[in-house]
Amino acid sequence: MDHTRKLKLIFTTDIHGNYFPYDFRHEHWGKGSLQRVHAFVSQQCKRNPGGTILIDGGDMLQGEPTAYYFNYLDEEHDSHRVADICNFIGYDVGVIGNHDIETGHKVFDKFVDSCNFPILGANCISTETGLPYFEPYTILKRCGIKVAIIGFITPAIPQWIPRAVWKGMAFEDIVESAKKWVAHVKEVEEPDFIIGLLHSGLEEGIVTPEYKENATRETAMNVEGFDLILYGHDHASNMEEIETPSGNTVLCVNPGCYAHCVAEIDVRFMLNNEGHVTHHSCDCQLRYIGTIHNSSSFDFKRHFSHDFKKVKHFASEKIGTFVEGVDITDAYFGSSAYIDFIHSMQLHFSGADISFAAPLFFNASIDAGEVKVSNLFDLYKFEDHLYTVVLTGQEIKNYLEMSYASWVEQMKSEDDPMLMIGPMKNNPSRMGFKNFIFNFDSAAGIRYTVDIRQPEGQKIDIQGMADGTPFDLNGKYVVAMTAYRANGGGELLTKGAGLTKEEIDERIIASTDRDMRYYLMEYIREKGSIKPEALHHWRFIPEDWAEKAISREREVLFGKTQK
Repeated sequence: MDHTRKLKLIFTTDIHGNYFPYDFRHEHWGKGSLQRVHAFVSQQCKRNPGGTILIDGGDMLQGEPTAYYFNYLDEEHDSHRVADICNFIGYDVGVIGNHDIETGHKVFDKFVDSCNFPILGANCISTETGLPYFEPYTILKRCGIKVAIIGFITPAIPQWIPRAVWKGMAFEDIVESAKKWVAHVKEVEEPDFIIGLLHSGLEEGIVTPEYKENATRETAMNVEGFDLILYGHDHASNMEEIETPSGNTVLCVNPGCYAHCVAEIDVRFMLNNEGHVTHHSCDCQLRYIGTIHNSSSFDFKRHFSHDFKKVKHFASEKIGTFVEGVDITDAYFGSSAYIDFIHSMQLHFSGADISFAAPLFFNASIDAGEVKVSNLFDLYKFEDHLYTVVLTGQEIKNYLEMSYASWVEQMKSEDDPMLMIGPMKNNPSRMGFKNFIFNFDSAAGIRYTVDIRQPEGQKIDIQGMADGTPFDLNGKYVVAMTAYRANGGGELLTKGAGLTKEEIDERIIASTDRDMRYYLMEYIREKGSIKPEALHHWRFIPEDWAEKAISREREVLFGKTQK
């Protein structure tokens, strides 16, 4: 008898709306996409008939105009169109991602119901039944091999997303959940091969007493029984063998985001004379598919051509005019037209006294001229809602102290670095920020300075309100911020302002029914022609030190000394 069996696993993750090989934001053909996944998978299935498994690692439903359109505006289909695309390609299993849940029950429940394959989430628990809200695992049989795949999602969702969005759910620690489900699957299913499918990054990320965002390394090191771990969420491509509790190793693989690459894992199984698997070996490659093109590409294109045209029409709709362009990179160096435009919108729709906002892209811009729907996806990255929260003056100051301490150094001389930058982990030849830019909040509605010579806790001096009235550290103010921030995301309200999660919930006044991008569109439509300008309500001091540092560090970060 044949004593070997071969399986091919193809893994994608963090697609984030990149379904077609077209960049709808910038109106040109792009890299990767589910269309190119289909082209690659079709090739492999022909070469390995009956021996291929296609797996996705979550965050399929958010990111590009395509996702926004199919989630909220598509009225032509009873099923979720992204599920239709995944079914067409032939996915066998997926796991739910935090940005999938961010779309809300109406969207992600429809997506899960429309998929012809299971969407997993063993550690996402229904508060009604006490059982997993999604399927905890699935069993796939290929070439006589029984494969178990167990799925997990980062448990940080309650800290990032409003409770109403994930109503009826609770989230368990991944390591503890994995121990339980591996034991269950081994006892009940007796599989030949167990895959851990994690929507959770390798390590680091945000860690609090309540959750650990990125738990893949910890899971590999503390849970015995996985033969392979496929993971996503952190967008960092990686192949690494990690030692397990028994001293063996488990291969952990992340192909990166947007379907520019897929992970291709060939697994060879050795069988004894009774046909039982005795051992296996894995050979993994990260395959670039960014430009792959074949007859299957045409099949996909023809099948979804109407959908492509609908999204393109939506994304190209003109909603107003910018008299001057905005450059996101200005936001790191002072009051900027980009961030202040978001501040102005938040204050306009919320009626708040003060606004908090942060950059969401490292480097992007919108030119002067027509503003289209597609431009809003460069201006604002997430489908986040707008919240208003009551904070004291002291809490506002403490919040800003933590924010600026995450991106501004304490300078001892004018030649010291001002911004906290260094080589990027995924590309050491490039310089980037050491901390997450989406936590670099500034404020509008108040006038203040940031002293770059001072340590954390002593950098911020608030001179008064924007209208000239005094600012009171003991007073109470209504503050506009994103749902992510208002639910404790980034810890600026918890570690920074010093509030507990329960106190934050008590301070919330209201939230919008629609997402931030919707209100940005409405704001631009209402104004018609807009000249985005910096409010100049805050600045770094001493200004001569800051001016010299900005000139140096703009060039280091972005390769230019002048705008």
